Amino acid sequence: MPCEKRRRDMNHNIYVAKKPLSRILVSENTLSLKECTFLIELYDRYAELSTQRDYSGRPLLHYYTLRDVDTESATWVYGISLRCKEKIEVELCTPELIVESVFLACLWPGDSHIPHADNERKEDGRWVPNHTPQRDYTALVYLNDNFTGGELVFPDRDVVIIPKPGLFVGFPSNHEFVHAVPNVPSGKRYSLPVWFTMNSAKAMQV
Repeated sequence: MPCEKRRRDMNHNIYVAKKPLSRILVSENTLSLKECTFLIELYDRYAELSTQRDYSGRPLLHYYTLRDVDTESATWVYGISLRCKEKIEVELCTPELIVESVFLACLWPGDSHIPHADNERKEDGRWVPNHTPQRDYTALVYLNDNFTGGELVFPDRDVVIIPKPGLFVGFPSNHEFVHAVPNVPSGKRYSLPVWFTMNSAKAMQV
């Protein structure tokens, strides 16, 4: 069956789009509420052990950090990343993908992410590889919705996606999919970002 025929219809309560959502996959209930709650608990328990930080200076709980302190939970999180991988491969008709990195993340009140691409940056008006050029596809799974603001925005595509527990969003990591997160005025916004590569040399070591 052609890929476009397999794409699911999307609920207009979770996104606003003035242009077609071409190559942006949105899927509800990828994780159960129980799974989302457990991932939030993992972040709150272990995030301060991580040395990695996001653009807002908040801890990013990497798979490796989690594996060092809670192997069983890390294995389970890796299993979720494989579910995300299969979703992108099937729905976006990609070549076989490899997990490059998995994080748990949280934005606090006042935090935001400026418009950016995940494998490129702008230099002198043109796009060039950034510090993670190996990333080919991005997956984001949202874990809660008890916060304000913090939508996922694709400014060049006039697409705004409203996070909710278990919501999955997948898209290519290049500059054609520049995305941003506006200010979170209140609450804490939890998510599970996963990046995939087609370069086996850049695979996350499990």
